[in-house]
Amino acid sequence: MDTVIRKNFYFVSNAKTGTLTIIDGLCNTILKEITVGKRPNKLAIKDNNTIGIACDLSNTISFVNCKSLEIKEHFISNNGNLLIDKTNQKIYVSDTSEVTIYDMNLDKKINQIKGFSAITDIKLNSGGTRLYVLDTLLKELRIYSTDDTYILINSIKNVGINPICLLISKDDKTAYISTKIDILKLDVNSNIITKLILPKGSLINAMILKGNILYASNLGLNRIDLIDIHTNKAYKYILTSMAEPAGLFITEDNTKLLIANRGCDDYGGIDIIDLKSNCLISSIFMNTINSQPYDIISVNLPFTYAQPAATTSLNPDSKQITILAKRIFASYNENIRFPIISYNLPKEINSAYIYKCTKFEQGVIVPSSECRIYIPSTSEFSSIKFIARVNYIIYYLKNNINKCINGFFEKPIEVLLDIPKELNLNEFELNIKTTTKFIDNPEFLNNVLSFGISSLMELKVIGEAEIYINNLKETDNFEEFTIFDGSIFPDDTIIPF
Repeated sequence: MDTVIRKNFYFVSNAKTGTLTIIDGLCNTILKEITVGKRPNKLAIKDNNTIGIACDLSNTISFVNCKSLEIKEHFISNNGNLLIDKTNQKIYVSDTSEVTIYDMNLDKKINQIKGFSAITDIKLNSGGTRLYVLDTLLKELRIYSTDDTYILINSIKNVGINPICLLISKDDKTAYISTKIDILKLDVNSNIITKLILPKGSLINAMILKGNILYASNLGLNRIDLIDIHTNKAYKYILTSMAEPAGLFITEDNTKLLIANRGCDDYGGIDIIDLKSNCLISSIFMNTINSQPYDIISVNLPFTYAQPAATTSLNPDSKQITILAKRIFASYNENIRFPIISYNLPKEINSAYIYKCTKFEQGVIVPSSECRIYIPSTSEFSSIKFIARVNYIIYYLKNNINKCINGFFEKPIEVLLDIPKELNLNEFELNIKTTTKFIDNPEFLNNVLSFGISSLMELKVIGEAEIYINNLKETDNFEEFTIFDGSIFPDDTIIPF
């Protein structure tokens, strides 16, 4: 059965080089870099196949077709801020002193909001009914209605010295404002401001929220701070692999945090954090020195792969005695292949790289990636979908100094099971085992490490089942043991229990 899935791609704007980097989200390999304008900043998704890019130095808003990579450029004055409201079919572009609202094709100007001194950030609430505008010189946050009037709903002054970035909670009740050295937590209804407790030396330039955790990009300490929004305290941090963390992005399935590391005077790159363990699982270097990655988004594009089905039919026997035990209801094997995986390492002068070895870990099911459904049919087929991930560590020498990089690859899996509907599909346990090997030997060419892998994945679907055993019949004969009344062990026997 051919299965159509949506493959994940990451798009990264590089402010210094004026390029857009496209990364394969399954094996974390850079596929292509395209030129999009001078100093690209914010990215936004326009539709399933198109993203928008705001380039402030070239004063352009460009649309990039994610399949053909065709670029449609619009010359519109901006300061790098761009919002696309797909629900209400509007695009918001800010310049230093005004916000302009356009239709979805940037062909028609709908409205304009003026009267600002220096806009640093704009945000929409989750429903697109409110527009938040942060002014760094006025030290003010303004909230506007997004209906036809665009009237001012609220104005909160004195939101810190030089506020630079803004984050709105999903319930539209709280705004987080970074002033670099502080993060202010603002109750939108009461205008009460609380200062979050951060470690000394912090310089915060980006924030993102997941549940009760605020992830803050700490430029001062080169790390990501985790802040509990109930206690208002930073309680943990994640060290980034490169200097100057900037943009943050959480994948749609809420399993990974992507960090854009600017790495000025270096190559810059993307760190990928597993959100279940809050550990670094991969790092991707950009192709060009001082590229300064700024913003990240993810786009899912459809592709088809041939998917064999693992099936089992449950036909219990009618017996008199039963026991409850673990049972393998179905098993399934698939050979996962990635013939080309490439890692870009810094192109430093007089640097030599020597490959040592690679450690492959056992495959895991990506948290929150499972989907189990019954398929309406007479055959009672059920579908179990998930994403299988294999992590690995590559060890190498750089100028005779031991180094290592983390990486992983993923593959969407679908298994079809013939299971009676009276059984609860969600009670089954999925167990996977992987055996990974190289298709060809890893090799360095200049600063690029390239290799291919093949990983045999074995899946077992396990659940509790009643095992039936034949009952004893009355005609079964046993020898009666009646005439021996002594110990069954000799006198010199030592009983080990």
